[in-house]
Amino acid sequence: MFCHYHFDTCSRHQHHWLLLVLASLLFVLMTTTPAAAVAVTTDKLATENDILRFSYELESWLDLTKKPCEDFFGYVCARSLNATAQTQHDKRQQQEQLKFNKFLEATNDEELMDVELKVKHFYDSCQNARTMDHLKSTLMYRLSGGWPAIDDSMAMLRKRRNMTWLQVLSIFHEAGVPYFFKTQIELRSNKRIVEIRPDDSIRFTLRKFEQMSGEIMHAYDVNAGKARLVALEILNFERNSRDIMKIAIAPDEKVNEYSYEDFKGLNFGSVAPLDWDTYFRKVMGKPLKSTDTVIVMELPKMIQYFELLQSTTLTRFLNWLWIDYLMDKTSADCQKLTETYFGPVYKHIVERSAINKVQMAQMYSELGQSYDQLLANTPWIDEITQQNSKLFLGRIMHLTLNGDAKLDAEYESLSITKRNFYRNLEKIQRFLAQRSKQDSDAKPISRTTNQVTRSCQIFMESFLTINNIMQQQQNLSAPLNYVLVAQNFAEMMIGGAHATPGAWRSTDSDRQYATFERCLARQQIPGAINASRTFNLNNLILKLLAQQQAWYTYKQWLQHDEEFIQKLDRLLQAGHLQMSMEKLYFVASTLLDCQLNPSTERRTFLHAFLKQSKEFQQVFKCQPRDPLYMLNKCSLL
Repeated sequence: MFCHYHFDTCSRHQHHWLLLVLASLLFVLMTTTPAAAVAVTTDKLATENDILRFSYELESWLDLTKKPCEDFFGYVCARSLNATAQTQHDKRQQQEQLKFNKFLEATNDEELMDVELKVKHFYDSCQNARTMDHLKSTLMYRLSGGWPAIDDSMAMLRKRRNMTWLQVLSIFHEAGVPYFFKTQIELRSNKRIVEIRPDDSIRFTLRKFEQMSGEIMHAYDVNAGKARLVALEILNFERNSRDIMKIAIAPDEKVNEYSYEDFKGLNFGSVAPLDWDTYFRKVMGKPLKSTDTVIVMELPKMIQYFELLQSTTLTRFLNWLWIDYLMDKTSADCQKLTETYFGPVYKHIVERSAINKVQMAQMYSELGQSYDQLLANTPWIDEITQQNSKLFLGRIMHLTLNGDAKLDAEYESLSITKRNFYRNLEKIQRFLAQRSKQDSDAKPISRTTNQVTRSCQIFMESFLTINNIMQQQQNLSAPLNYVLVAQNFAEMMIGGAHATPGAWRSTDSDRQYATFERCLARQQIPGAINASRTFNLNNLILKLLAQQQAWYTYKQWLQHDEEFIQKLDRLLQAGHLQMSMEKLYFVASTLLDCQLNPSTERRTFLHAFLKQSKEFQQVFKCQPRDPLYMLNKCSLL
C-alpha cells in the first residue's frame, strides 16, 4: 500500500483498509439471499472497491487536525503543498510509468490508433532489437564512416578516408542530432535566414560521462585494450569541448550577420576552408543562395569548436560521437526515450490509459445536458462561448472514446517496426527535425479552433495530476470520475482557456455581476467592505456556475441507485475519515484544484467559493460559528 505521508503508522492504515473491506463483505452476506448475492454485479463490487481504495488513499492527503468548516483548504491541500517539488515530481513520474506499463501490457493492439501502435513497436524494439548488427545497418552509421572502436571493415575505412568532420556533422545534423552547433532556417519575404549557434548542452557530469563511456564500450564488446585507449582519448576531447562551453563572449561578439557569400569566405581562425555548400545541401536538401542571410551567434566560441574538431583525428572524433550518442539510449532508457521522441503521443497514452472510456464519455454527455438545462439560457455566458463549449464537449468525448485522430495524421508518414531500434531512432529523429522545419510554414488556424484545442489540451493534462492522486493500479471509473473530474471539466467547458478572466462572460450579465459584487461587499466584516480582493471576481463566478453544473450532474448519478449509494455511505462513514459520497465530491475536486494551482494564495479564493456554496455547508453541516458558514449567500442563478 502507498504510505508516503504518515499519520501514525503504515500498519494502522492497512488495518483501516482491511476493516473497510471486511465490512463490505459482511454487509453483502448479511443483507442478501443466496440468489440475490449471485445477482450482485461485478460493476458494483468494482465500484465499492474503487471507492474504498480511494478513501484509503485520501488518508495520505488530508490533514485531520483541520476542520472542514473552519479551514477546508488546510484540511484538503496542506499536505500536498508541504510536499517538496521533488517528491511530487517523483510520484508523478512513478504514476506515469505505471500507466505507460499498463498500456504496454494490454493485449488490445486492434483497438489502438496507428500512432499508439508505433509507440509500442518503438518501445519493443528498444528492449529487444538493439544488437551491434542493428546499429551497423542504420543509414547514419554507414554514411558517417561507422564507429572505429567496433568496426574496422574495409568499407568503413575507405569511407573515413574521404570524410571531413563537417561532413560527419552534416549527417548527424540532417538526422536531427545537432552536435556542436545548431542550424535553424526560416523564410522571410522569400529570403532564407539561417541562424547558427553553438550547442552548449551537457547531459552528464564529467565523472558520469567517464563512467558511462566505459559501460557503453563494454556493452558493445569493444576490446579491453582498445577500450582503455579510446576512453582516454574521448575523455580528453570531452574536457576540451566543455572548456570551450565556459568561454565568456563579449556583448558585441554575440551576434554577427553576413550574406551567405561573405559567410563562406569567413576566416575561422586556423581552420582550413570549409565546404558549406555541401553541408547545407545535406541538411536542407539544397544549397543556400549567395544573397541569403547567415546569422552566427557567439562566433569566438564557434571558432574554438572548429579548431578543436580540425585538430582531432576523424577516428577519435567518430569514437567520441558514437559513444556520446549511445549513452542515454540503453535498454533501461526505453521509457524515457519514448517520452522524449513521442512526447505528445506518450502524454496522450498516460492521460487515457487508466480511464473507463465509456463511463467517462457518459459523464461528459450528462454534464453537457446539465449545461443546457442550467446555464445555456442564463445571461452569464455569451453566444460565442456557448458555441465553443459545445465544440469542447464534442472534442473531449471524441478524444476519450477514439483517441486523437490529429496525432495519427501527424505521425502518418513515420514508419516504425519492431525489427530495429536504431533504425527506428534514426527515423523518429529525422522525422522530428523535418517537422520542426515545416512548423514555420504551417497555415494559420482559426481563433475558435485554436481556443478549443488549447482548452482540450489543458483539460486532458489534468489527468496527469489525477493519476498522481489515485492509487497506482486504480482505474478512473464512475463515480470517481464525477468527484475528481466533473468540476474541472465544467470550469473548462464554461470558461475555456482564456488568458483574460471573464472573457467567457456575456455583456448582458453586467447587471447580475454588479448585484453579485454588492452582495459580496455586504458580507464583509464591518470596516472591510472596501478591502481589495486577491482574486478576480469573474473566476469566482465561473467556479460557482461550474459547481452548479457538476453538482447537479453528480446528484443525478447518486439518485440512480439510492440503495447502493446508501450502502457506500455506510461503508465510508465507518472509515477513519468518516466520509460520505457527497463529501467525496468537495474533497476530491478541491484536492485536484489545489494540485493544479499549487499556492497558499489559493486558500482565499477557495474559501470565498465555499462560503457561497449552500451544498458544501449542508454536506459538512457547517454551523453559524464556523468561519466558512455564510447565512445569506450570494446567488447567481
